[in-house]
Order: sequence, then structure tokens, then C-alpha cells
Amino acid sequence: MTDRRVLTFADHLGSVGGTEAAQLAILRVLADRGWDVDLFYQSIGDYWPSWQAFVSMSTEVTGSLPARGAPVSSTLGVIRSIGVGVRRRPSVLYVHNAGDVPVALAIGRVVGAPVVAHLHLPPPINQPAWLNGFLRRAQEVIVPSDDTSVRWSQRAGLHADHVWTIPTGVDVGRFHPRPDSERVSIRDAIGVGPADDMILYVGRLQRIKGVHVLLESARRLPTAAKVVVCGDATDPGYRDELVHAGGKAVFLGRRSDVPELMAAADLLVVPSDCMETQGLVVHESMACGTPVVASDVGGLRASMAGFPDQLVKPGDAFALSGVVERFVHWRHHDPELGARSRRWVTEHMSIEVTTDSVDAVLSSAVESGCHQRRGGRGGRRQPAGRRHSAGRRLENRVHEISQGTSLGAADGERSRSCKELT
Repeated sequence: MTDRRVLTFADHLGSVGGTEAAQLAILRVLADRGWDVDLFYQSIGDYWPSWQAFVSMSTEVTGSLPARGAPVSSTLGVIRSIGVGVRRRPSVLYVHNAGDVPVALAIGRVVGAPVVAHLHLPPPINQPAWLNGFLRRAQEVIVPSDDTSVRWSQRAGLHADHVWTIPTGVDVGRFHPRPDSERVSIRDAIGVGPADDMILYVGRLQRIKGVHVLLESARRLPTAAKVVVCGDATDPGYRDELVHAGGKAVFLGRRSDVPELMAAADLLVVPSDCMETQGLVVHESMACGTPVVASDVGGLRASMAGFPDQLVKPGDAFALSGVVERFVHWRHHDPELGARSRRWVTEHMSIEVTTDSVDAVLSSAVESGCHQRRGGRGGRRQPAGRRHSAGRRLENRVHEISQGTSLGAADGERSRSCKELT
């Protein structure tokens, strides 16, 4: 039987973005399936109680890389982290940030354990070459979309045989529809009336996220709509600009009740003008029974595969207004759209589907490492008993691009990632 001891690394245990939510959800399901989970973390947030409920050991660390501002103390902290990791003797190291790969490789080298890197974001433009070199030494790399796999392969020189595309699933037990009475109460608490058209945005407030485009599109609608903006601003000047131009917009800041807000909304809009890897909020909202309108860019296209009519050209407020107008009243002209949206997520994008594939990748990596330690030839093996139904090897994607069947010219030109410009 495969040894199932995993050591994972997290920067912040809180609701910052999709990476933090995805890591928590995947590791929680892995623990339920018998994996022994150890955790290295740098800071505690609102996810801390959830982590405490299933991890075997948690250790606060100063960081995974030496810091320029404190080279001696930070280097000593990294060395201490390696020592703790070695004593835990994991069978696999599972990291969710490229910066954690070097320390994971150091631990893995001592204990003979493979490293699996799960990269939720596109590669930054200024990704250092030395870090790419470490990343290429990881046993396996997981990315959430075919678009992201191509970008990481091109930027970091990853070999196709080491990259798995596994879309991040949603906890459909947490993200679910609410009865009308509850929806009315949620709306009332944020100043939205039961008859108002509630259009929701969830994410960081950055120009490349296109929130200003959403507000402009709302002003073009023939009937008044309440735009509810949920998220923190990385640029206070941009937030002030949005508030000044917002009209009837409601700015909530960061919230812990996102599932409830999604269920209360009539429509969620993802107006990004940058290369989203997947757009986890798309499937979270659909799981709540709330349809989505999103920019046709990056991994959002794949995330909206079942609903192509709800995609729109990024950065075009006029076009966005037209698509929003078409779908915001779906309860009247297509009352089953919410149920179809949820059904698509439960069948294709649940966290259980994602974890099936992640579990198989981790198990295969452990088995391959055991084979090498026993003196075998170290040949790579497919995950036992199944091909990843949620994922596909990178070479197939590259072949599609070479044939001109995907990643259109607009995507090729729009090469900035959302993360690299923060």
C-alpha cells in the first residue's frame, strides 16, 4: 500500500484568493481519504480553524526563501524549516507556490520523497531563471487549465510529460442555492431590494480585473441595476476611482459570506482584462445556482465551456452591457438556467472530481519514488488504475495550438497574468 504522508506549504491561512481556498479544499478531502497531512504556514487567517480540524502537525515558518532585508535570520529560518520537514519524513511534498519548491526539494532530497508543485496562477513575467530550474526538478506539476499549462511550459521550460491539467473544483456543499426568503434577507442586509437587479463582482480591485468596465456597462443598461463589489483593493487610488464612478454600486470589501452573496445575486460578472488561469469564482457562483457572464480570455473560456453565449470580449463595456442585459433576467425568460449551471458544476467541477486526480498524481509520484529508492530503473508510471478524467497531458494541448484550434490570437497578444501586475 502507498505511503500517504504529505507535507504541504501555505503562505497565509486565510481568504486572500483562489489559491488559498483551493489548497484548503483539496487537502481537506485528501485527509478524509486517509492522507496524513502536515502543514508549514507563514501566517494565520480565517481559514486557520478549518486547517486545524484535519492536519496532523502544523508549523509556523518564516518563509521558504532567504529575504534580502534579513539575509542571516531568514536563511536560518529556512534551514530550521528543512530540519523540521526532514524529521517529519513525508512520502511526498505538495507545494502550491513556485517559491516553495526549493525548500521542498531540499527536504525531499534528504528523505527520498518526490515534490509535486500545484501552480494555480500564470507565471509572472519576471520569474527568475534559477527558480525555473528548481521547478523543472519537481516530479510532477499540476495546473488548473490548458491555457496555464502552455504558459508555464513556455516560461519555465517544463517538460510536457511532467505537467497535468486538473481544473480546481468547488465544494458544492458550501456553495449551494438558497431559498427565496434567505436571498431576500441577504440582499436586505447589504441594501439591495428584492426587486433590484443584483450584479455581483468577487475578486481583487485592480484595473486589470476590469471592475471599471463592469460599472460602465451597468450604466448602459436600460433598467437600473445594483452592482455589488466584493473584494479588497490593492490600489487605493483605483478604489477611489471606482467609488466616484460607481453610481448605485455597493462596495463591501473582503467578506467571509461569499457563498451567500453569490446565491443572492442575479448574475455574477468576471470582467477581467488579463490572463485568468481558471476563474474559480465562475464555478462557485454556478454551484450557487447563479449564472455567470465572463470575459473570453485565458482559462475563463474553458471554465465557461458549457455556456459559451455568456462570454464577452474583454474590455468592451458596450458588449458586456448587452450580454448582461440578455442574462440578468434569466429567472423570467430561462428559469432553468440556474439549475443547469449548478448541475454542470456538480457533474464536472466538484472538489471530489479534482481530488480524484490530485490523489492519483500524488500516489503515482510516491510509488515512482519508492521504486527508485528500491533500486529500480526509475521509469515513470501512470496513476494506478485510471487516467485523469479531469486533466490532459500538455503535449495534446500543444498539438491543438499548432493546428490553430485553440488559444486564439487575442489570447496570444494578451499575455499578462493577473498576478504578475499586482
